[in-house]
Amino acid sequence: METRASYALVGGFILALTAALFIAIVWLAKVQFDKASTPYRIYFSGSVTGLVAGSPVRYRGVAVGRVTDIRIDPGNVERIEVKVEVPKDTPIKSDAVASLEPVGVTGGVYVEIAGGSQEAPLLRETQNNVDVPVIPSRPSNIASLLQEAPHLLENLIKLSDSLAGFMTPDNQKAFASMLANLASTAGAANGTVQDAGHLVNELRGSVRQISQQTEALLVDTRATVNTVGSDAKRISGNLNQSAEDVKVLTRNLNQTVEQLRGMVEENRGPIRDFTSSGLYDLTQLIGDLRTLSNNLSRVTNRIENDPSGFLFGGRQRGVEVK
Repeated sequence: METRASYALVGGFILALTAALFIAIVWLAKVQFDKASTPYRIYFSGSVTGLVAGSPVRYRGVAVGRVTDIRIDPGNVERIEVKVEVPKDTPIKSDAVASLEPVGVTGGVYVEIAGGSQEAPLLRETQNNVDVPVIPSRPSNIASLLQEAPHLLENLIKLSDSLAGFMTPDNQKAFASMLANLASTAGAANGTVQDAGHLVNELRGSVRQISQQTEALLVDTRATVNTVGSDAKRISGNLNQSAEDVKVLTRNLNQTVEQLRGMVEENRGPIRDFTSSGLYDLTQLIGDLRTLSNNLSRVTNRIENDPSGFLFGGRQRGVEVK
C-alpha cells in the first residue's frame, strides 16, 4: 500500500508540473502575440559590413526592434535589402530615415532610425498599398567619410606636391624675411600699445584734476552768487527807503508851493503895487519850484520801478562760468 501511495504522489506531482509548464507556455505565447511586430524594409546602397541578422534597431537611440533578414535586392544588385521588425506601437513617421551606425570599436553596426516630426503621418498609413513599408535610408557619417576618403587623400597629395614646389630656397628666404618683419612689427605694436596705455592713464589723471577744479569753481561761484544776492537785497532795501524819503520831500515841497500860492492870492493887491521886477522874480521862483517837484516825482517813480537800474545805470549781464 505504501508503494502504491508513493507512486500516486509522484504521478500527481508530474501531472501538476506538466500542467504548470503548459500554462506558462500558453501565457508566454499570449504575451508574444500581444507584442506583435510590424515588418519594414530598408534599402542601403553602400556596404553593410558588420550588420547581421539579430542586430539591434534603434529609434533615436532607443532599442525598438531587430534585423530579421539581409540579402541583395533581386531587382537591383547595387542595393542591399534589410528587413527589420519593430513593435506595432512604434511611431515610425513618413519623414523618418534609417542609417547604419557603428557599435563602439567592435566592428559591429546597428540600424538607427532618426527624424520624424510630430505633424507627419505614420509611414504605414502612407504606404498602405504595399505589404511591407519601406523606410528611406541615408549614408552614415562614417560611410560618407569612407566614401570621400580617396578624394580627400588625392587632394592632400596634390597639396603636398604644391607645397614642395613652393618651398624653393628663394621662397624660403623670402618667407623667413617676412616672419622677421612680422616679429619686428609685433614688437613695435606692443610698444605702441604700452604708450597708448600710459597716455590713457595720463588722460584719466588730467580729467580727474579738471573735474576737481570744476567742482571747486562751482562751489566758489555758488558762494559768490549768494553774496551778490544778499548785497542786492540790502541795496534794494536802501533804495526803497530813499524813495520813501524823496516822496516825503516832494509832498513837503508841494505843500510849500501851495502855501506860497495862497499867500500870493491873498496879497495880490499889495503885491501889484510892489515893483514889477520883484513880482516877476517871485513868479519865476514858483515855476522853478514846480519844475523841481515834477523832476523829483519822476526820480521817485524810476527808483520804485527799477532800483538797481537807477543805481548801476542799466541791467548788467552775468559772466558765463566755464
